Amino acid sequence: MKKSLLAVALGSMFAFGSAQAASVTLSGSFFDVTYDDALTGLFGTPTLVGDTLSWAPSGSPGFTAASYGQGINVTNSTFAVTVTAKDNYLINGASLWESGDYFFFGDGSGVSATGQLRGRSLDTAGSPISTTSIAAGGFAANALFDFATTDWTATALVTLDESSKSATFTIQNILAAYNPPNSFPTAAFIEKKNVDLTIAVSAVPEADTYLMMLAGLGMIGLMAKRRMS
Repeated sequence: MKKSLLAVALGSMFAFGSAQAASVTLSGSFFDVTYDDALTGLFGTPTLVGDTLSWAPSGSPGFTAASYGQGINVTNSTFAVTVTAKDNYLINGASLWESGDYFFFGDGSGVSATGQLRGRSLDTAGSPISTTSIAAGGFAANALFDFATTDWTATALVTLDESSKSATFTIQNILAAYNPPNSFPTAAFIEKKNVDLTIAVSAVPEADTYLMMLAGLGMIGLMAKRRMS
């Protein structure tokens, strides 16, 4: 009896765990986006408006990295999506825009925001992966004990090897805050607040449009032939 109860309990736990992870699909005007809601990480839940997928990382401590005389602290998170074009559209690539804020002061202190944007067509097996770096620069130090934050932004762009009906895009983000261990007075803090992934699509003429184009070309050819005669 005890073994049966244990088996039921374990079965319920596994079923509950499986129920927590689910594939979510967002439907837009030009394409559908699918992701695993159990793997949202520090990005949080995205929204789709038009051709742009957006995140607003929040919570406590949120998507941050901080160091107060603690050496190097690094925070990272990755989000992957599958994009499937609707009828009469093709996917060409994606562009990324990110933003947040930061502060740091003290000798040897600093912050960094970096990562990668990747894209790959799913139409053909073994398609090449397009990769580009994400990097924010121009970070400037605050005056000593000045905790006011300054905005930062970063961009990236990937182009698929060929226009596709389906593709995957992966955003890898890394935030770092650093200063010498056991140093004083030093402080470093950086946060990611917004992420926008805009999918580049192109329209594909419908079949009847192709027929009209061919008919038009045929008429032009016939007229040219008559003039020559």
